[in-house]
Amino acid sequence: MKDLQAPSQEVRPRIPTGLISFDGAELLWIDAILFVPAIFGVMFLSSLLRVVVLSLAVGLVATYFILYAWARVHPESAGARLLALLHLSPPRTTRTTRA
Repeated sequence: MKDLQAPSQEVRPRIPTGLISFDGAELLWIDAILFVPAIFGVMFLSSLLRVVVLSLAVGLVATYFILYAWARVHPESAGARLLALLHLSPPRTTRTTRA
């Protein structure tokens, strides 16, 4: 039987939201808006232009992974601040000292 609710009652999802992170949700929308039309546009390019676009994409992904790895080791560097501005930074860990 369905659980009936009055229109004035607050509807709460039954999903444990502690397990789900919504920090990068806006990034997914940006990806959907920008990358999906770009992928379909690349499909209709000539072979040479497709190779150029593919090499640029591989370069961007490689640059991101290099910056991400650098930001994990050096959290106060300019690369780490750039990734933080783009909401792509690694999670910051705080060190606790024992007395």
